[in-house]
Amino acid sequence: MSQTRILADGLYRVGADVQPGTYTTAGPWPGSLLPCTWSRIEELPNGGVGILDSGASFGPVTVTIEPGDDGFTTAGCRAWSQAGGPGSVDAGSLNGSLDFGSLRAGSFGS
Repeated sequence: MSQTRILADGLYRVGADVQPGTYTTAGPWPGSLLPCTWSRIEELPNGGVGILDSGASFGPVTVTIEPGDDGFTTAGCRAWSQAGGPGSVDAGSLNGSLDFGSLRAGSFGS
């Protein structure tokens, strides 16, 4: 059964491990020297993976996991909660506008 909260670093399969939707996190753990990083991924026909979108932030983050995404990865982030769900960060105050430390990544391994 898929979840509406992501509590730990890892790779989550959309539809099996996590439901599509908009998720929020308060960002990295307090005192962390590393940012909160995330990626929405797709499986490629040749067996590889592609990055649909990704980011890294030292502040709050809001990400929409689409129904067509194959996976979602996260590292160094506090818990992610589906916007409007139990335990969620106040998404109305975030709306992506407080992502001060956002960095874009082109692909894995680069």
